[in-house]
Amino acid sequence: MSTADVVQAAARHKADTEKMTAAAFERAGKAWKHVNPGSIVASWQTLSAGVIGAVMLAQTKTIENSNDYIDFAFNDQNIDGLDARLRPSAIVGTMPATGATLDAALAGVAFHALDHIGRGHSVRDAMDGGMLELAQLVQYAVADTSRASAQVRIGTTQTSVGYTRVVSAGCCARCAVLAGKFYRWNAGFLRHPNCNCLHFPATSTVAAQTATDPQQAFDALSEKEQDRIYTKSGAEAIRNGADMNQVINARRGMTASGRFTSEGSTRNGYYRVTSEAGKAGKRRLSVGEIMRRANGDKERFTRLLTEYGYFV
Repeated sequence: MSTADVVQAAARHKADTEKMTAAAFERAGKAWKHVNPGSIVASWQTLSAGVIGAVMLAQTKTIENSNDYIDFAFNDQNIDGLDARLRPSAIVGTMPATGATLDAALAGVAFHALDHIGRGHSVRDAMDGGMLELAQLVQYAVADTSRASAQVRIGTTQTSVGYTRVVSAGCCARCAVLAGKFYRWNAGFLRHPNCNCLHFPATSTVAAQTATDPQQAFDALSEKEQDRIYTKSGAEAIRNGADMNQVINARRGMTASGRFTSEGSTRNGYYRVTSEAGKAGKRRLSVGEIMRRANGDKERFTRLLTEYGYFV
């Protein structure tokens, strides 16, 4: 076997997890469509019983697949594990990240829909919102079961093993820059709604060998896909040589107007300490605002990106 085999196994495990998640949500979505808008809570309470069963089945199969996949990864890297496996009954039927029971989490979808109606939203909008919330709950329930199973195995090894992140092609910008990054076994798994990333158990040496270069992943995308994932202004900045991490992280502290960002603006922050504008005490312009001010002038665009700390 080779490390490439393990990467392929990770991809297969991820694909299997996504299929099981999709099957569980298909059952959940069909059930939600049959909810009586005039009796949302009561009708959903009856219909959700079958949904709970479908999600629990997906969780159980995911744990089984995760164990097989971890065995394969450990054998390939000569990792000496304790063979400590997650007891399915300890987690199946729950939301692993919070410990809440599935029935309580699913019941919340109906109550949240009622709350939206009470706030003046139409019944249709409230039910559509419920469908979106349901999709996220099912995705979290299954994916987090896989992560929990992997973390138990990784955390009980005799050797120093952590994990690296396995992402999907065309994933969001924040996940793209984390692809291949090595984490300690007990580090939290950062995610966002609908995040499909999974663990890849590895030593730090193997993780370094299999790490994905975010810039290469960006370059492999079409310009249309770059604009979709990184935003038009962000993608244009990266194409002009701006540091990908600075561009993506700047979106995290964006003001409501979209003109400024607080990212890196603390006393010891990268922007405040290293950039010309930061040292002068100026508010940090967002990439989108810089693009607007450049007004198609590439030289001005690059100059402003430099001034506001987007090049490293």
